[in-house]
Amino acid sequence: MKRTIALMLLLLTALCAAGAAETLSLSDMEGAEEAELSTEEMADAAGVGEVVYWAEEGPVTWPQTFTVTVAGDTTLGSTDALRKRDDCFERVAEEKGYGWFFSGLAPLFGTDDLTLVNFEGTLTEETKKKEKKFNFKAPADYTDILTLGSVEAVNVANNHTLDYGEKGREDTIANLEAAGLIVSGNGQLGVFEKDGVKVGMTGYCFPYKNSKKDISQDVKKLRELGCQIVIASFHWGSEYRADFTAEQRAIGRAALKAGADVVVGHHPHVVQGIEQQDGRYILYSLGNLVFGGNVDPDDRDALAARLTFTVYKDHAEAPVLTLVPLRLTELKKGTDYRPVPAEDKDAERIVSRVLKRSSNMGGFENGSWR
Repeated sequence: MKRTIALMLLLLTALCAAGAAETLSLSDMEGAEEAELSTEEMADAAGVGEVVYWAEEGPVTWPQTFTVTVAGDTTLGSTDALRKRDDCFERVAEEKGYGWFFSGLAPLFGTDDLTLVNFEGTLTEETKKKEKKFNFKAPADYTDILTLGSVEAVNVANNHTLDYGEKGREDTIANLEAAGLIVSGNGQLGVFEKDGVKVGMTGYCFPYKNSKKDISQDVKKLRELGCQIVIASFHWGSEYRADFTAEQRAIGRAALKAGADVVVGHHPHVVQGIEQQDGRYILYSLGNLVFGGNVDPDDRDALAARLTFTVYKDHAEAPVLTLVPLRLTELKKGTDYRPVPAEDKDAERIVSRVLKRSSNMGGFENGSWR
């Protein structure tokens, strides 16, 4: 049975017997005497902040197959101006319910071990907003849209996290975490755990100083926490540009060199290419997903990626990549904010569109996720 556990710690050595989630053994920690401490005491001993763990109990065997699905920009709710329209996101939520938006992706998100998306917006009641063209806001209970959609983790490092200032950002993170979602981004690290497999997540947003971003310390911390898999998310690139930029490539390659197992990109709002380096991948842009900020998108192509890892107790092999082409809506005009897997010619076209602008992907043959 799934359960959410909030732990404050640096080194997680072992979960105690059933029902002992409140005490942890520190006997393996260097220089520590054998003892049982509460999670709060362990946090004080480790000297770190909160790391939220989502864990599923079960027997641990090695190696394991572990599947991660990553997908694009997710904006729940809309702007003050759009909320006046009959076709706005909020009206569809009222009419169709919160389970509607990800229902078309249930066979995809519901059959993996972890789904990670970019959460681009706020969940707050704050009214004071920044002076900018688009400010996205939604109520706290819109987190149900994510949980009903089998989304377990979100990146919040993007250019809309501060749409309603620091209060809006704090509310958003608090509301996401209260719903049991793993939150990462802008220095906050997230760890998802299932059957002994730990996936660490970090993320950052532009502007990047001198077109560089060093995530080596994040990777080091996540490895110290026992993460066999590390995913780095970056908000980068130019909006609606089909090709990735030199800055994206430099940052993405540096992240792989620092030890990330996969790099996931967002912000352009359109799909971009992929780069392969020693069996690991940079996914430059996955495009939009459930996106409340546009009532009639011109570009309806999107992309999810399924990454299948063979995981051992202390590491994971490079993943097997499967591209899952999506359409933002089944509608030909307007949108119902419900993405679905692309079929037939649309699917072939989207995969071809991505690979045409990819690098080091010679010989890649897309598999089936079903």
